[in-house]
Amino acid sequence: MNIIYGWIISLAQVRFCMFAAAAIPEKKSIQFGSANPQIPPTLDIPTIAGLFIVLLLFLILIILNQKKKSIISNKSKALAETEARYHLLFEHSPIPLLEEDHSEVKTFLDQLTKQGVKDLRRYFADNPESLARCAGMVRIQAANQAALSLYEATTPNALHTLTRILPDSQLFAFKNELVKIFTNGNSENVLENRTLNGATLIVERRVVVASGFEQNWNKVFASVIDITEQVRLRNENKAFEEQLQHTQKLEAIGSLAGGIAHDFNNLLAPIMGRAELMLLENPDNAPVQQHCQNIIEASKRARNLVKQILVFSRQVDQEIKPVSLVEIIQEIINLTQPTLPANISITCDVPETCLQIMADATQLHQVIMNLVTNAFHAMEEKGGCLSIHLETVSLGIDSSSEPPVSPGLYQQLRVVDTGHGMDQLTVSKIFNPYFTTKPRDKGTGLGLTVVLGILRGYGGEILVTSAVGEGTTFTLYFPAVELAAVQDPIIYGDSNMLPVGNEHILVVDDEKSIADVTTGMLEKLGYTVTARISGYDALEAFRNLADRIDLVMADLTMPQMTGLQLYREIKRIQPHVKVILCTGFSEQLDSRSAKSIGIDGFLHKPVVMSDLAHCIRSVLDG
Repeated sequence: MNIIYGWIISLAQVRFCMFAAAAIPEKKSIQFGSANPQIPPTLDIPTIAGLFIVLLLFLILIILNQKKKSIISNKSKALAETEARYHLLFEHSPIPLLEEDHSEVKTFLDQLTKQGVKDLRRYFADNPESLARCAGMVRIQAANQAALSLYEATTPNALHTLTRILPDSQLFAFKNELVKIFTNGNSENVLENRTLNGATLIVERRVVVASGFEQNWNKVFASVIDITEQVRLRNENKAFEEQLQHTQKLEAIGSLAGGIAHDFNNLLAPIMGRAELMLLENPDNAPVQQHCQNIIEASKRARNLVKQILVFSRQVDQEIKPVSLVEIIQEIINLTQPTLPANISITCDVPETCLQIMADATQLHQVIMNLVTNAFHAMEEKGGCLSIHLETVSLGIDSSSEPPVSPGLYQQLRVVDTGHGMDQLTVSKIFNPYFTTKPRDKGTGLGLTVVLGILRGYGGEILVTSAVGEGTTFTLYFPAVELAAVQDPIIYGDSNMLPVGNEHILVVDDEKSIADVTTGMLEKLGYTVTARISGYDALEAFRNLADRIDLVMADLTMPQMTGLQLYREIKRIQPHVKVILCTGFSEQLDSRSAKSIGIDGFLHKPVVMSDLAHCIRSVLDG
């Protein structure tokens, strides 16, 4: 339009000049007195036509000028409407929007380019102060209401610069944003922001340079989507998945435990049995007595370890009975003290006797061992002292400092270490499942969770006090029970303490070593023994000796003919014969279910001699 408008003006000017030149007459001399004076000529037709063209061109010029003004006016109006719509959308958008000025940053990056810097990522990695300077150059020109609410600001001026909402720890993410804008003109990034009140946000920030501002970055639009809650839920989901994996591992342990328990206990049975026989056969040999007692104690710990795994995998029931904490504490100290480094010492303030508690001994061992192990880990770098204190306390109902348990007598156990300690945030999380401050190879985060569950299952409680650099104190409360004093333990090697007999017993076990050691123990107790290593051989022997056999003692799991099958066949031959079944582990049969189907006794391998003697007498005399 402007070209046509200029061309018409030029043409009109040319035509006007031509017309003016043609209309001016030539200067000629007039001779006065002449008979024919010369009169100026009139306008000819070409001149009139030229004048008409000039007028026409000016008319067109006026029309075009009005048209131009109309177009400019319409465009200005449309631009104003567009800007009004933009501001309306900007202000009322539910998505937080920012209008930023990156002009100083663009100038700085252009200068770097002129200086030969080609790799901006490498440059900012080597010059982090320049990156921080760039972040400070970004000005926030405008922010909509959603953005103000997100960042807890009252006015856009409260935001002012990007550094007010960008933590220093997120400069790496800002570097990625700058490089992408410089390369592509836009960027999309997930990073941390903060509100003006200091709250942390996880946002998805999308940045684009406004059209027409690619050369100077005077106007850059940024949309900010708050994904804090999504990230939290994602992290929780990840935590749940990890818990599921741990649960699956525990289930696998349970399945594995059931599979190995039988074979493992079968291996322990002859070891414990032979050691007990050696005790009986060498009553005057003190070194042999000591060695055998150590073998028996180690075998018991191995047996309890299998039981602990089975309890943890919920494949066997807990054995709740009166237990003395003094004995368990002493056993743990004897077990752990030889393995401690020289810079860690143990002090123990435990009475000789105390009120008992109703608990499972294996679980108590697990509780105390877990706390002691945690204390050792806390002191392993700088050393320290582990203190164990046990006393009986009476808790009332009017003391706010005491734990939230029912009033009564409790055994209070304190486990104190002088290790690195914990801050209050860590203390608040230590009982959460899978929370741990230890390296991956030293802890799973389940120990204290299990401890808390066991204690509360007994009606007890646990309290923790700790401070960084001052160590940690765990205080445990176990409900005490007042029972008769515990009888003195049986001394191995003194056969007079065991019930004896002279009956005839048929022993059946597919493991020859177990059959032999069981035979030896029974003979020491005065019984006559016939041993067989298969169900079919035992059935044939029973047919031949049915009138003389008083008791059948058979392994539950045997090839060809199981203990239950043998039991049924024997009962057909002699309904009144007594039967005891033994097993290393069984998922289908325990002492209760065995009793319900008519089996007289049930023993778990490995069987100590005292248990064997008492069980046999109980069955035969019952």
